[in-house]
Amino acid sequence: MAYPTPTTITAITAPSAIIAVEGVSKIFNAGEADEMRALDGVTLSVAKGSMAVLKGPSGSGKTTILGIIGCMTRPTSGKVMVNGKDVAKLPEHFLTDIRRRTFGFIFQHFNLIKGITVKENIMLPLYPTSIPIHEMKERADAILESLNIYQKRNYHVEKLSGGEKQRVSIARALINNPEIILADEPTSHLDTKLSEDLMDRLSRLNGEGKTIVIATHDPLVYDKPYVNRIIEMRDGKVIGT
Repeated sequence: MAYPTPTTITAITAPSAIIAVEGVSKIFNAGEADEMRALDGVTLSVAKGSMAVLKGPSGSGKTTILGIIGCMTRPTSGKVMVNGKDVAKLPEHFLTDIRRRTFGFIFQHFNLIKGITVKENIMLPLYPTSIPIHEMKERADAILESLNIYQKRNYHVEKLSGGEKQRVSIARALINNPEIILADEPTSHLDTKLSEDLMDRLSRLNGEGKTIVIATHDPLVYDKPYVNRIIEMRDGKVIGT
């Protein structure tokens, strides 16, 4: 099977871009002694239906730009287009709705809530919505089945193995049927076998039409032949592919 090869960074105006970032900077603690410029004029785009990797060492800015794309934090300056809409300056209540409808998040440390069950963790992104509780449960059960973890649905998440937690994290990311999946260092706490399994699952989701953006410094991720866009970052800037 022939896979698409990594391409160069396209212009912000690319008509197929589902994500387009232009001149984005992010400064933490502006004006203070510990001021830090995490991003410095970042411009990039991601085509709809692609699997893109933000590649770079720790401190390169890839996690920060992932959070800005996912409407979890705001840029200090610049434009962030998601589905043709500039989200950088929208009020918070609009961003909450966009996050819920558009994105699924897979976090580096899983970010699962202890003391509640696997199924309850998976359903969390659906609150508060108008979706009836029985439909939420049906959705959760279907995803649990597809990820071969249905038998653990009533376990508290702290009783799961690392691989099981990762699958719960993926299930939670999929519960709202997002267009875009954002994954931050998703293999950092997994061994090689579990990392391969995760990438196979993400590849299948990409084949189903999901746009996937992964921030990583792991060659096991960015060397995959089905990754069709690599955006390399260093010191808060895009330095090429």
